[in-house]
Amino acid sequence: MKGRRRMHTMSHDDENLLDALQRGETVDMIVDHLRRGILNGQYAPGQRLISRDLMNEIGVSRGPVREAFGRLSADGLIELTPNRGAAVKRFTRREIKNVFQIREMLEGLAASLAARQIGADNNRKRLQEMQEMLGGISPGDTQAFMNGNRLLHRLIVDMSTNPELGVLIDRMALPIMMVQLRRLMSEDDLRCSRNEHDDILSALFAGDPEEAEKAMRRHLRQSAQRFMRLPPSAFSD
Repeated sequence: MKGRRRMHTMSHDDENLLDALQRGETVDMIVDHLRRGILNGQYAPGQRLISRDLMNEIGVSRGPVREAFGRLSADGLIELTPNRGAAVKRFTRREIKNVFQIREMLEGLAASLAARQIGADNNRKRLQEMQEMLGGISPGDTQAFMNGNRLLHRLIVDMSTNPELGVLIDRMALPIMMVQLRRLMSEDDLRCSRNEHDDILSALFAGDPEEAEKAMRRHLRQSAQRFMRLPPSAFSD
């Protein structure tokens, strides 16, 4: 009949595609939930992640939880052990040393590139706002300091205009290390790290690529040394 609209019936392939998209969104949500929980200390290094508990907590089925575990395992954030399930990753001393060596190179490059971009767009203003935010953190507020530290490093990578660097750095799983370190950092450790941040910021504001790289590499090298001084209970070996 003229003017009658044809009803579209969803095919089997369309239904499968929709199911896949919805499942993918669920997995993404679970991954994001666990990442945030690890970063804010809700899930501690070494803590087992029980599928049934997560299913009840988030309201999802077992399949997406398993997929989320697989993705987080590939990112180095959790460990999957046969017959024991998933647990938040705890690092060995050697792993921490190796990761910091790589980060020193990557983030040194990011700082150098960021210094070259200090006059571009609103980078100087963004850096000034970051400096003010860091300066407003109470000396003994370890969690706020670690959150500020993470934001500073992310801003530097963003200013570098090299997003691939950010991908590589994120894969090194430093957030997990920072949660581990946050629980054991002393006031002296915090003070030293603050001073190192000031050196990095000064070099960035001056637009000095060489000094910015040196300051960042020095900061990460000394951060690794602070990690190495932690008690044996902080490591998996």
